[in-house]
Amino acid sequence: MKYYPQYNNFVTWPAMLIPPAVYVVVAVLASRSVTPGKPVLPAGLLKNVLRVYNVVQIVLCTYMTWGLLPVVQPPNIFGISTEFDARGEWFIFVHYLSKFLDWFDTFFIIVKGNAKKQLSFLHVYHHSSIGLMWGILLMYDNAGGTARYGAMINSVTHVLMYSHYLWTSFGRKNPFKALLTKWQIAQFYSCFVHAVLVLTGVWIVETQLKLELAWLQFCYHITMVYLFTFKMAWIPKIYIDLEDKSA
Repeated sequence: MKYYPQYNNFVTWPAMLIPPAVYVVVAVLASRSVTPGKPVLPAGLLKNVLRVYNVVQIVLCTYMTWGLLPVVQPPNIFGISTEFDARGEWFIFVHYLSKFLDWFDTFFIIVKGNAKKQLSFLHVYHHSSIGLMWGILLMYDNAGGTARYGAMINSVTHVLMYSHYLWTSFGRKNPFKALLTKWQIAQFYSCFVHAVLVLTGVWIVETQLKLELAWLQFCYHITMVYLFTFKMAWIPKIYIDLEDKSA
């Protein structure tokens, strides 16, 4: 890392690859060990723990939004070719660490007994890979400038998501639920457009970020747009077959 080298141990290849691999294995095995529809924890306790978790996420994501928002400089809403600084790297590092906290989403799905319905390929793929994307930026001293946009828009999205979860946990309906899903899809499209603009330089020529890393965002968000648009709830057939045989 350029400004915070004391945290470089967090962005080595082993640190970025081993935990996600363990996450995938544990998620698959744990989901198969829980009886569908039967929560592992008492409903009341689980609901309260989830509320606390949602509040923590709202506070953390609001903090990251505040720290990353300066990247938006109208009309240059993507912050293309803006200079790197310590603030940008710090908040991208916090964002990177928050991706490990997000794994509790998977834990709660499993302990609620909803793995067979909610633990989709998209969910596991995204949670196991997104941290690596940010880790690579940090490892190659490119966590700043226009790279802040993706972290910022994702933080805004998570504020909205966890606010929705907290609100509905009290038995209330969210009239904006459909808009929230559209916002999530729009987020991925905006990141895709961002990568195209950085790569082509048709609007503002990027002089700060290595274009190889813009290709990383371009390719990754193709997968996210496809999965979120067409395969949002898809679970591989082989996994369903294994579930049926073990029942």
